[in-house]
Amino acid sequence: MNLYYQALIQEIHELMAQEKYDLALDKVQAELDLPYVPQPELDVLEAYKEECLTHIDKPVPHHEIEVLIHGNMEQQEAAVAMMGDMNLWNMHDEVQFLLDSDVLLNEIKGELIEHLMAQKIDTPYTMKKSGLELTFVPSLIIPKEDDQTLIQINQLFIDWFANDNPTFYQFCTRLLEQEMLENRPFDFMDQDPKPIAKAIVRLVAEAFGQSDEFKLFVTQKQLGEIADIPLMIESRGEQNEK
Repeated sequence: MNLYYQALIQEIHELMAQEKYDLALDKVQAELDLPYVPQPELDVLEAYKEECLTHIDKPVPHHEIEVLIHGNMEQQEAAVAMMGDMNLWNMHDEVQFLLDSDVLLNEIKGELIEHLMAQKIDTPYTMKKSGLELTFVPSLIIPKEDDQTLIQINQLFIDWFANDNPTFYQFCTRLLEQEMLENRPFDFMDQDPKPIAKAIVRLVAEAFGQSDEFKLFVTQKQLGEIADIPLMIESRGEQNEK
């Protein structure tokens, strides 16, 4: 187990020991949502999730979720988080209201779409994206575990960083997850993995103040001919076009 997971699992264990199960569950779920988690660590995290849920898994009163859905951005985000454990087959209007929200970020709408996909909802929804009115059926969206482009991108990150720089690798996988959510309801199947992977590495390198190291990386990995593309996450917040 690398140092990243040792520290993470120790932190989660301490939160559970303090009976802060909601905070522990948030950290567990954030990690489980990543495109790749090593199997030994995955087993530990899933066991922690099950234990946390036994302490906090209480039904949310319908009136409470309604208040959150019709609230401000933070309240709507809280509603989406709760809805992952609710039966969304009976909440079409509530889901559609959130997808139509002018304040809810596209990334959070992406999380909501993931909840719908997980429950294999086969009724259509609409949402506005990039100035277009889209209609989609959640059950027909290719999930991340079957999306060959996402799989290939994650494999590139593994090959480039997993052994020599696990912290950098974790940041790359987190940004890939965020990029996926920003793009929902679209999948990535028709996209070239290398430009996306290169762009994510660029963003992480910039965040670490390693722009010179990134230029060297591009040379070493022979990525100079790979197109430089903007990512959806680089324009977060510039949504809900008029």
